[in-house]
Amino acid sequence: MGRYSVKRYKTKRRTKDLDLIYEELASQEKITKLLNQPLDETKPGLGQHYCIHCAKYFETAIALKTHLKTKIHKRRVKELKDVPYTQEVANAAVGYNLNKFMARVEEIKTVVGPAKQSNEVELKNHLTTKLENVATTEPTLPQDFLEQQVETTTETTTN
Repeated sequence: MGRYSVKRYKTKRRTKDLDLIYEELASQEKITKLLNQPLDETKPGLGQHYCIHCAKYFETAIALKTHLKTKIHKRRVKELKDVPYTQEVANAAVGYNLNKFMARVEEIKTVVGPAKQSNEVELKNHLTTKLENVATTEPTLPQDFLEQQVETTTETTTN
C-alpha cells in the first residue's frame, strides 16, 4: 500500500453528477422530497438545509443562504441549465442508436425542459421565502428537535 495508491482517488468532496441532479430538478416529487427531509442525526444540520444544485447539506440556514451567493453555486446552476452529457450523446456521435438519441432530444424539448424550468422557478421562490427572515445567529438544531430532547430528558429524570 504505497503513497500513491491512497491519493489516487479524491472522493472526499465528491458530489452527485450533473445528470443525476438534472433528473432530480425535472421531477417535482423529488424536489419536495429533498426539501422536506425527516430529521437525520447523521447529516449536517440534521438534513434540514440542503442545496439541490450542489447536492450538499449545510449546518444552518444562514450557511445555506451564504452558499447561494457563492461562485461555486452559481457555476453549478449555470452548468445545470444545459442538458448534461450522457452515454446516449456519445453513442449518437459515433452513429449508434441515433433514433433513440433523437427521441430523447424531443422528450427534453417538449416535456423535461419546461418542467425543469418551472421547478427551478418554484425552487428559487421556496428558498427565498424560507431564507429571507433568517437571523444571523441561530441554533444549529431545529426548535422542535430541541423541544423533543428537553421532553425526553425531563421524562428520564422524573422516572
